[in-house]
Amino acid sequence: MAPTYCCVPKSVARATVCALLSWFGREARDLPWRRTHDPYAIWVAEVMLQQTRVKTVVSYWQRWMQHLPDVTALAHARPEFLRKLWEGLGYYRRVELLQRAARIIVKQYHGRFPRQWDEILALPGVGRYTAGAISSIAYNLAVPAVDGNVSRVLRRWLGRPLGKQDALAWAVAERWVKLAARCPPVRLLRLSPSGQPADAPVCPPCSAFNQALMELGATVCLPFKPLCTVCPIQQHCAYARSPATCAGAPQRRPSSIKRRLVVWVVQRRGRYLVRQRSLQECNGGFWELPTFEIPEETSDALAPSTCKWFEPLKAKPLYQLTHHITRYRYHVQVYPAKLKGNWPAGRWLTTAQLAARPMTRLSRKVLDRLLTGRGPA
Repeated sequence: MAPTYCCVPKSVARATVCALLSWFGREARDLPWRRTHDPYAIWVAEVMLQQTRVKTVVSYWQRWMQHLPDVTALAHARPEFLRKLWEGLGYYRRVELLQRAARIIVKQYHGRFPRQWDEILALPGVGRYTAGAISSIAYNLAVPAVDGNVSRVLRRWLGRPLGKQDALAWAVAERWVKLAARCPPVRLLRLSPSGQPADAPVCPPCSAFNQALMELGATVCLPFKPLCTVCPIQQHCAYARSPATCAGAPQRRPSSIKRRLVVWVVQRRGRYLVRQRSLQECNGGFWELPTFEIPEETSDALAPSTCKWFEPLKAKPLYQLTHHITRYRYHVQVYPAKLKGNWPAGRWLTTAQLAARPMTRLSRKVLDRLLTGRGPA
C-alpha cells in the first residue's frame, strides 16, 4: 500500500516547501552557527543542541569554538579540559563521543570533515538526524533531517497521530527536501549586518529547508500550544484546519518523577571532600560532592542516617533545593558533616582546584550557593 503522503498533490507539496523557505528567510533566528558552512562548527552545534535549549547553547558553542576551532584541536584536547568546557550542558557522554569521532576524522580523513552522508553517519555519536543535518546544512545535500520537532510538524500537517520519528516523517521530509533542492538560495534577512536584504547572507536551499522545518517546530509548531495563526504552512495543514479532531493534537505534558538526594559538605583545613565519577557512570569523569540517593519514603529525620560514611553536624540541613534532570525532579537536602573513617572514593580539593575542574551541575550549584552566601544557612 502506498504511504499516505503520496496522496498529497505535488503542487501542494511544492507550494508548502516554497512557503516554508520564504518564511525562513524572513524569520530565521540570528544564531552564530548559521553564519558558517564549516561542517565541524555545525556538527558541534548540532550535538550541543540535543536535549538542550538554543539560548543555553549559544554561549557554550562560542566558547568551544574559541578554544577548539577545528577537528584537530578537539582530537588532541585533554578530556578534563573538554569536560570543563561542557560543564553545565548535561548529557556528558556527548563530549566523549565528540572527541572519539574527531580522532577518527584526524586519522582516517587527515583532519578534514567527511563529505559523504554515510561517512558522517559512521562517526561515533552521530545518528541519522545529525548526519542529515550536517550533510544538508554544510554541504547542501538533498537529504532529510528528522528530529522530534520536525516529526511533529510533518505529522500535524498530514493529520497523523503523533509519535516517535518514523518512516512516514522521514519519507515526507525526503520528498520535500528534494523539491527544495530545485529552489533558489534563501537570503537570511535577520542576519544582514546592515539591515538591507542585499547584504543578508545566502543559505543554499537544502540547508535552508531542513533548518526551516527545525525552526518551525522550535518556535511555532510547539508541542503543547502551537501558534497556528502565524504558521507559514497552515493553508494545507490538517491540524490547523481542524485542531479539535486532528490526530496530531498536542499531547499532555508528561508528569515528573520525584526522587530524593542527600549532599554532604565536608571541609578540612580549607579543602572540600569530593570524588570523581568513574567513566562507566552517568556524568563520568566529572567531580561531585558526596551525593547519595535515598528512598522517597524516607522521613527528614532519618535522611542523615542513610549513609554510613558521614555524620551530620546539624540535625537540620543547611538548606534544601529542587534539581531537575530530564523528567526527574530531585528534592535535595544539603548537610554539613564530618567524615567517619576513610571514605575510599574521596579527594580533598581547595576551592581554586574545584573551580578548575568539571563538576556536576548539582554540586556546582551547591558549592556556588555555599561560597557566595546565597540562600539560608
